[in-house]
Amino acid sequence: MTLFRKAIHLGLDRNACLAGLFGFALLILVWAPTPDAAAQTSWQTRVRGMVVAAGSGSPVENAEIVLHDMGRATRSDARGRFAINDIALDENPQAVTISVIASGYGQWRIEDVLLLDQDTLILNVELETEPVVIRMPPPRSEVPGAYRQEELQAALNEMAAADMTDPPLPETILVRVYGEPHDYCDPNRTGYELQEIDFKYYVKHVLPNEWIHFWPDESLRAGAMAVKMYGWFWVDYPGTWDVRDDVCDQVYEPAVEYESTNDAVDFTWNWRMTRSGGLILPHYTSDSDLCDSMGWSDCIGQWDTYYHAIGNWGYAKLTWDEMLELYYAPIQITAVEPPPLAGYMLRMYGNGWGDIDRVKIPLDPQVPVDVSGAFTLEWWMRADPADNPGPACMTGSHEDWIYGNILFDRDVYGAGDFGDYGVSLAGGRIAFGVNNGSSSTTLCGSSPVADNRWHHVAVVRSDTGGLAIYVDGRLDASTAGPAGNISYRDGRSTTSANDPYLIIGAEKHDLGEAFPSYSGFLDEIRISNLARYSAPFTPPSGPFTSDVHTVGLYHFDEGRGDTLNDASGAASGPSDGLRRYGGYTNGPEWFTSDLDFLSPRIYLPLIVR
Repeated sequence: MTLFRKAIHLGLDRNACLAGLFGFALLILVWAPTPDAAAQTSWQTRVRGMVVAAGSGSPVENAEIVLHDMGRATRSDARGRFAINDIALDENPQAVTISVIASGYGQWRIEDVLLLDQDTLILNVELETEPVVIRMPPPRSEVPGAYRQEELQAALNEMAAADMTDPPLPETILVRVYGEPHDYCDPNRTGYELQEIDFKYYVKHVLPNEWIHFWPDESLRAGAMAVKMYGWFWVDYPGTWDVRDDVCDQVYEPAVEYESTNDAVDFTWNWRMTRSGGLILPHYTSDSDLCDSMGWSDCIGQWDTYYHAIGNWGYAKLTWDEMLELYYAPIQITAVEPPPLAGYMLRMYGNGWGDIDRVKIPLDPQVPVDVSGAFTLEWWMRADPADNPGPACMTGSHEDWIYGNILFDRDVYGAGDFGDYGVSLAGGRIAFGVNNGSSSTTLCGSSPVADNRWHHVAVVRSDTGGLAIYVDGRLDASTAGPAGNISYRDGRSTTSANDPYLIIGAEKHDLGEAFPSYSGFLDEIRISNLARYSAPFTPPSGPFTSDVHTVGLYHFDEGRGDTLNDASGAASGPSDGLRRYGGYTNGPEWFTSDLDFLSPRIYLPLIVR
């Protein structure tokens, strides 16, 4: 099953689209790129993969990999691996042909495979004695499993009588492999090989053939869930085989995967979609109108997920889980196992408008996180300097911190009554400011923290008003500051609806470009009602823990949804936060955490698609 663009938006009738008259070239032309992509003058991508001998799986050394018409080539190493980096694209995305040639084997060739700026095409090349040609076809509209209606009803009846509560993830899936997965659906087709395939490997090699790999993350995540749950349903149905590799079920092409679609599969892998404790069969096709015409109740449109992700054509801007809950309702989305070792994190994108792309923690009525005197605010962050161009600040008796890319905003509109504070990324360094209602001080750090690496940062205020910044456990800057109560006065009269909040990731009043928002990753935030650090220290080697002085603790391990749970256990709490999702590039976006001490994954520079 592959997809086609809504006929109404192409200005073409549905039958013409279904006839397959329009290939990837037309799809690329009618695909509306983001303004950033349209304005970009150069694009770069990467191709990597492995060359092995079919059957034995032995690596093939010194195979030549050629990107035709692009003037790029390389050879595989002793492990059969290869990579071609910094490939310049003439357009984004761009369809190319790639060949692999090795002595003693037929030529391997893939045609019309797409390359995308800042994504990585991953090829799994199996050389045979005869030539191999793989053609990536134009998209078409199909409905998975439409040929299996009698079998589907039998499966539903059998599953209804079985105990399907909390089904575990399958380890493998049985696939009828015909070897030409992009052909039309012929239920009576013969000549297949029954293969037992690792289930995650299967999903990763289906998703880029069912969802367009350069769509936004939230769309790909919704697609990853639909693809996974479709296969999962048929695995749990006790038959002699589970799915076909062609458009009758889901197109499985083991030669091609992308970093973008792999990320979507990895992120959603621990989630399952059930109804009343049992699995559902999630249908999907090109758009929801076609779902309706097919009479499918549990059906999502692929293009609908795209429009929901970008918020165009009158579609509400939704996250992947909100899309699934809308189109497959009623469902439950639950974790199969506890969160992954590293948990999750949030990615802000610097949208400083519309009360979005931020976390809001209410302070009135009084909650523990509304600190008044001494306090410590600490967190982990990773940011790109290019995404945070806020100007440098100068330490002094002013509120200069407000001009940096704002990380934490506990400012108020107008007179502060008791006072306020805030933290920003100014000139790539931490700026920490406090106002006690009558006088202000801004303290600017000296160490760059916007360098695409994880840093532990702590800002500390003492009982006497002294201010300090610690970066990775080292004292970065300190100064005297205003003493007194700086909490938010309960019941305070204000003309700004956002005044009684601690805002994370944005300037709370949306006052424009002069007060930019933060763009980058945040993980593990702890707020304490004392000056926790007064000398150099070793940053925590694991998630923050709570003690008697902890008034707010946010692990960001929910992984989905909009509630940020306060795990401090403080009396009169919790001080839960609310994720406000949206923006030109939607944020805050959930990601699997790659915080160094939590994750076994190798550190990679920050790449934003």
